[in-house]
Amino acid sequence: MFRTLYSRLALTLFMLLCLVGLILIQVIGHSSTLYQQEVAQKLNRELAAHIVEEQSLIQNREINRPALDLLFHQLMVINPSIELYLLDESGAVLGYSAPEGKVKRTRIALEPVREFLGDTARFPLKGDDPRNPDGQKVFSAAPIADQEGLQGYLYVVLGGEQYDHVVQMLGKSYILDSALVVLLVALAAALTGGLVVFALQTHRLRLLGNVMRRYAGEGEGGDGDLAIRYPEKTRDEIDVLGRQFNTMANKITSQIHELRQMDDVRREMVANISHDLRTPLTTMRGYLETLILKNSELSAEEQHQYLQTALSHSQRLGRMVEELFELARLDSCESVIFSEPFSMCELVQDVTQKFQLRAREKSIHLKASLNPDAPQVYGDIAMMQRVLENLLENGLRHTPVGGSIEIGVDVESSNVVVQVSDTGCGIPEEDVLRIFERFYQKDVNRSGDSAGLGLAIVKRILELHGSIINVTSELEKGTTFSFRMPSGPIVINS
Repeated sequence: MFRTLYSRLALTLFMLLCLVGLILIQVIGHSSTLYQQEVAQKLNRELAAHIVEEQSLIQNREINRPALDLLFHQLMVINPSIELYLLDESGAVLGYSAPEGKVKRTRIALEPVREFLGDTARFPLKGDDPRNPDGQKVFSAAPIADQEGLQGYLYVVLGGEQYDHVVQMLGKSYILDSALVVLLVALAAALTGGLVVFALQTHRLRLLGNVMRRYAGEGEGGDGDLAIRYPEKTRDEIDVLGRQFNTMANKITSQIHELRQMDDVRREMVANISHDLRTPLTTMRGYLETLILKNSELSAEEQHQYLQTALSHSQRLGRMVEELFELARLDSCESVIFSEPFSMCELVQDVTQKFQLRAREKSIHLKASLNPDAPQVYGDIAMMQRVLENLLENGLRHTPVGGSIEIGVDVESSNVVVQVSDTGCGIPEEDVLRIFERFYQKDVNRSGDSAGLGLAIVKRILELHGSIINVTSELEKGTTFSFRMPSGPIVINS
């Protein structure tokens, strides 16, 4: 029944108002009692003094019985609720206006009496109740004195039996009844207002809860578009919670989409790896089986040719496996491990010299254009060498006989810019953004020695160095790859 926040808040408010109401009723009753006592004591403060002035109750330290009996008789007729007690100077009860057996105390404490007779008394002031050994009541008192000095005190208990039934009397009071009605109406209004306020305040929580349930029910959250929009500026905790949920939901949706894409890439990668590994393995097995079955029928030249073909495919298989391991190692890196200063111009010169022979064999003109003012850069020199080698490998693969490849190093805004340009066949515009994908190859039959990992390795190495690679290409005219390297010792986390 009380599973919702609103019902729990409503129950808490109801119980709190009931508790407050009970406390207020007790406070009102107690205050009313004190008020009645204070009024009665202040109105009758001089009562005992007037009686002592009119009657000589003690003469020569003896009780004036006729005067005392007459006084008791008169007061019983005029105000039977008043009780009179005659005390000696030590507080002992000498006489009283009460039936036999009603008085339970034989002595009254005089400290309240002396305080009452002083000028600093605060009302209501209570003294001992002779009829109740543990009770106290408001009173009026006056000293009885003659020429010989203090003879005793007249102790007048105000209210008497009326004070014992003050709760019943107040219960029948119209003012108290009205006060209680007003209190109940105020509590009911506070409860109603609190329920309305709680309903308004929890409305946004209910909306947020509905959004969360819909999101959880859809599992993937659809496109992450939530029904509630929260202001940018913080208003209260609900707005903060809503914005945090929006952020979390959008992040989860984005991660789900990324997981889907990664799963698609994984499936495509598995298919590509299977194809790329199966082709050389099948070819190798075919040639080796032929050598075994027809070894006696083949000439030495044919045997050598078969072995050379099998070796070529095994080398291709080895290169693909090596690239796979290298890419896996790069993916596991979080930063450049061996960062040191080196000259990009010298590195480009060395790599160019390494590829000159292969370029001449294909009748391709390979040249380097270096800026001698280029500063040193920071990074892993072995990784950067692999970047340049992969870019030149890619250029040699796609540049026709008689073409040219140029690798240049220049300076721009304190950054070293490296460009590798070729006059090859170019890349179609729709394929430019895909050439850095793993195992991507433009040729449908995926022929050749490449597994489609070279440019993916280049991209990952440059990411570890805090750089990105750019490509511009035009069909039948050529392609240019470029990247920038900072000249400062900066290590970038991936």
